[in-house]
Amino acid sequence: MRLRRSQGFTLIELLVVVAIIGILSAVGVVSYTGYKSSAEKKQAEITLNLINLAQQEYKSNNGEYCISTCSNNAGIIQNLFDGVDDLSAQTFNYSNNSNNTLTMMAVKKSNSACTITITQTNKNPIRSGC
Repeated sequence: MRLRRSQGFTLIELLVVVAIIGILSAVGVVSYTGYKSSAEKKQAEITLNLINLAQQEYKSNNGEYCISTCSNNAGIIQNLFDGVDDLSAQTFNYSNNSNNTLTMMAVKKSNSACTITITQTNKNPIRSGC
């Protein structure tokens, strides 16, 4: 006489598989969030360098940096990027300040404590609160 084996999975086997999938997805979400945040910061640094290059070109054409009219995203787009580039999709707001040197700053829209700054003399991005 043959013994008949039941086909299918037990409840415990299914619970173990669901638990493993849950753990793997939790690790994946945390990693993805970290990668996304890192990519946003790197994009802000690259944009700051582009603004710096555009400021140098503006100065060579006009004899001075674009400061007062380039104090926000709209001014930077209009005066430095000729209305072509659009910074609205980025997670940072950009601004120019001038004390004795040109200072370009990126402030995260959702967390105003996170700022990235470069200056005319120091092209290496300085992060604070990020």
